[in-house]
Amino acid sequence: MSVSSSCLPSALALFLLAGCAGSVDGGKFSALRDAASQVNRGGQASFAQLRREARDSAVLSYADRKVGVQGFPLVNAQGESYDLAAPLSRVAASLDALDCYAQALAKLAGGGKTEDIDHASQNLAASLRGLQASGMDARAANGVAIAVDALGQAMLAAQRREGLRGVMDRAQPGLDALAQMIERVDADLKLYLLNIRLRYLNLVNRDGVRPPYHSWERYRFDQAVAEQLASYDRLDQALAATDKAVRDFPELHRQLRASLDQPGRPVDRLHDFIAEARRLRALYREMPDS
Repeated sequence: MSVSSSCLPSALALFLLAGCAGSVDGGKFSALRDAASQVNRGGQASFAQLRREARDSAVLSYADRKVGVQGFPLVNAQGESYDLAAPLSRVAASLDALDCYAQALAKLAGGGKTEDIDHASQNLAASLRGLQASGMDARAANGVAIAVDALGQAMLAAQRREGLRGVMDRAQPGLDALAQMIERVDADLKLYLLNIRLRYLNLVNRDGVRPPYHSWERYRFDQAVAEQLASYDRLDQALAATDKAVRDFPELHRQLRASLDQPGRPVDRLHDFIAEARRLRALYREMPDS
């Protein structure tokens, strides 16, 4: 579902005429926007790193046979073919959708210009199409998609506060469903990362692989092993931070929505979300470039 961009300018003209009675604490929504963007960037960086680790693991564990046309296929712990692209595409599309949604809320809360809110609405619609194409459960994808239509209707509202209420109320069920879907996908990704780590350690600990004890070669070899294990640790932490941010987003969204009715009400989940975003930013800065 999308919003017709042709109707947005005239609709927003009414919206921008709202007075102080419709004022909103835009700072909270701006903070949400910035944190969601950091979570998205950090998540995408961790997914790129997971792809690299999976590729390297496939090469290291490849059997002693000729390389076929498929190259070095990914396998799970049972040695069966594993499609890493499918779960990664779902999580990546979900993070992008949440990022675009937070951008749209911030534009709406801040009384942005016609073209800015229109642009945010179209970005959100495009992101949700990507979410649907990723194979995400229709209940989650379609639930969040309702927010696009609600965004267009919000610009017809007499007050920003009322507009935000309508958008957030309609988006909440989809956000809840999205978080549930992502929790299952993230668990699968973390299990696959554990499989990669165990396969690596199995290779390292094979007889004759490590150089002799007390040799310079052993020292350099073990340094490389320690560096690789630290990379797995960072990636595991990044996946955990991404998972927590997505799982906590619906409750954060509820708190922000409640703050529209009770302006003085604390939004502690926003502080937690920002903390996870900063944690991810620190982690992905340490990750190697592709």
